[in-house]
Amino acid sequence: MQYSQDCRTRYICKTLSEPVITGYMSVDVDRQYHSDLSQLKFLNSVNNVSTYLDLNHNINAAVKRSTDENEEKIDLLLKFLKDKNQFLYPKFQTDFITYRRTLISVMRAVFEMSEPIVIRACMFKGSIYLCSVMSTQEITKKKSRNEMEMKFCAWGYKFEQYSTSDQPNKDPDIQNPVIENEEFSLYYYAKLGNFKLLYGAQIDALLTTDTTLEKPKTNDFETNLNYLRNNCFAELKTNREVQTFRQEKNFKKYKLLHCWCQCYLAKLEGVYVGFRNDEGIVERLQWFYTQDIVHYCKDEWSPQIAIDFLDHFLGFVKHSFESYEKHPGPVTLEFQINTNKTFTVTDKCNNDILPTWYTEG
Repeated sequence: MQYSQDCRTRYICKTLSEPVITGYMSVDVDRQYHSDLSQLKFLNSVNNVSTYLDLNHNINAAVKRSTDENEEKIDLLLKFLKDKNQFLYPKFQTDFITYRRTLISVMRAVFEMSEPIVIRACMFKGSIYLCSVMSTQEITKKKSRNEMEMKFCAWGYKFEQYSTSDQPNKDPDIQNPVIENEEFSLYYYAKLGNFKLLYGAQIDALLTTDTTLEKPKTNDFETNLNYLRNNCFAELKTNREVQTFRQEKNFKKYKLLHCWCQCYLAKLEGVYVGFRNDEGIVERLQWFYTQDIVHYCKDEWSPQIAIDFLDHFLGFVKHSFESYEKHPGPVTLEFQINTNKTFTVTDKCNNDILPTWYTEG
């Protein structure tokens, strides 16, 4: 089976309900899952100031990322779903289960695409699991990154270390090597139109205030969940200093579109940007509130178009599975968003999204 749909139509405006935090996880140096707050970081200042942060500091001692999203697929998300300590799920039924990054790839596709986007979907027990798939060309390109491209990535991790601490209102520790494998994620439940979504999102930092309490010293789920729900969170980015009109246009069109999608889906307060020079020195810090990003970028993209395109794609995916609803086991289809904004689906793919330890355990 293979068929496609032209999605270049007038969409019906949809809205995303306020995302509700339903769970959390920490990932350690070995990329192992933990149902605790050990990797939660704190952003203590969002002042718009001049500064001097050398992103090359101790860079050779960094513990590099040992795996990538394409290899892990959605395994960590599945471990969260199987974790009996995270007992809020599955008390409710969801239409789609995925990572925020997959939703973002669809939202951005309506504005800018250099090559098709491939998303594998597996229907299991009434829910459809979505997983972004890197093409052979993308994998090759990633593995053949030059030294400068790898340095850009390392600078992003180092900026996070400069900006965050392990407890609120404490100084960052920039002497220890950056450990790129570590991360903290939140899981959200939200409704987009008629669709119920559950998705995970890597979170850079909790945004502190003078009254922010230290993170709880317990693994009690309800205590930690209430703590997280009572705070706000932020995204951290580095960007080359904007010096020309063209650079500003590209910053709005690409970087801030991605940032806004991240903030919107995870109800983040905003994004803190470190503007650097070509030598990796951050010379200026600027805070962008989520709602201000939309106004600042109004001439480059529309948030409503991004939201409606995501809803339209999810509708296409849901419709594609209708004939398989009575199938007893997992059913996998592969979807492609083409550069002309059409959708294609095929059933000629393997189920490598849901392992047997999840479907049979």
